[in-house]
Amino acid sequence: MKSLRKQLSLGLTLSLVGLLTLQWAVVTFTIDHLIQSQMTARMQQEAEGILAGVTVNTRGELVLAPHVMTAGYQRPFSGRYFIAMLDDTHKAPSRSWWDVEIPAHALKVGEEQVTHVNGPESQPLLLLGHGYRKQQRTITIYVAESLVELQQSLRMFHWLYGVFSLLGLLALLALQRWIVVNTLKPLQQIKESLAKVASGELQQINASGPAEVMPLVNEFNRILKSTSQKTRRSRLAIGNLAHGLKTRLAQLQLLSGDANAENDAQLRQLVQSCSAEINQDVERELKRARLMGDVYTSQTTELEVELPKLVSTLQKIYSEKTVAFGWQHDGQTRVMIDREDMLELLGNVLDNAFKWCRSQVKLYVSVQAAIHIIVEDDGPGSEAAELATLLQRGMRMDESKPGSGLGLAIVQDIVQHYHGEVTLTHSQHLGGLRVHLTLATA
Repeated sequence: MKSLRKQLSLGLTLSLVGLLTLQWAVVTFTIDHLIQSQMTARMQQEAEGILAGVTVNTRGELVLAPHVMTAGYQRPFSGRYFIAMLDDTHKAPSRSWWDVEIPAHALKVGEEQVTHVNGPESQPLLLLGHGYRKQQRTITIYVAESLVELQQSLRMFHWLYGVFSLLGLLALLALQRWIVVNTLKPLQQIKESLAKVASGELQQINASGPAEVMPLVNEFNRILKSTSQKTRRSRLAIGNLAHGLKTRLAQLQLLSGDANAENDAQLRQLVQSCSAEINQDVERELKRARLMGDVYTSQTTELEVELPKLVSTLQKIYSEKTVAFGWQHDGQTRVMIDREDMLELLGNVLDNAFKWCRSQVKLYVSVQAAIHIIVEDDGPGSEAAELATLLQRGMRMDESKPGSGLGLAIVQDIVQHYHGEVTLTHSQHLGGLRVHLTLATA
């Protein structure tokens, strides 16, 4: 697994190294080009000054005026040189050349040549040549200047610039490491909170982080909270089932050990009664599992997809009667409720309606500022005094009907989890029970 910290550090390090290397190359090239341009412009002016002091006598020889031979041009190997040429054979060099031959040739009028050559004593020279027209003759003037001192200064500059660039790079690397470490520190806190959640020390991730990470943390907390609610309901359902089975099994044990039982027929009847109740309890949980189907975690529920499968399962469960089911909505069938919660909610309410109805069940869903779910049936309904007790855990309308009295109580738990409300009234349209669920969407 790749480390995010290592990836960020490596990426930033390579970026900084590349940027500083490019900057060093650009600065070096710019300075070298600027210095050479300045030297070329100054040497051009010197060449024009030398041209003004050069004449061609009657014998076709070049004559240099005294003012042309300044001290720099007279001292041998001074680092400043020039040579005037009529052609490749008639040359008038400065004394500073000290009879050293320089590879130079005549140029055409207006032609210019700038080159780097090795001069006297292997001095690196910048050589500028230009062709001029004077006295109806073509005169070529070459001016050369030593680059020894300039190259030493440039090497010093490059060395100092490289040192300071390296120090700057190290400082930037230290700064970016500090930034990366401090930026990723909240992730370490989130990791520690997750470890505490896994060990049972915390129920939620109590850590803050960057804006890009907090949606993930919030989603984790939502899933943890939802899972905790579902686990509590599952434990409660299993506990109720276990308690019911334990009670019936205890009765069977008492009956099997009762030597005073009047006859086998009575004993058989009691055993069958207990067995039927056990079967009802088991069947109830199996039915609940069938209603839930293959449940996966999702923050939204698409009713057009899920509701037909749920109703089909209920119609198979209550296949002994024909139930006409219809549902309406306000155009919005996607609800922002956990899929498992919505299936358990609708499963319990519709199961209750299918169980008590005669032949008709209606469902209406409205998704606006809040989610409204209304389920009505044409069953016997309940008296107004009894409606308030139906939401109590274990309360059953008719003991002759199979069930545990937990369905509407579970519905109320889920609705309260979403800060909603359950209202039980008499259905004015169908005559049975009307269940109105209100759930907050945020």
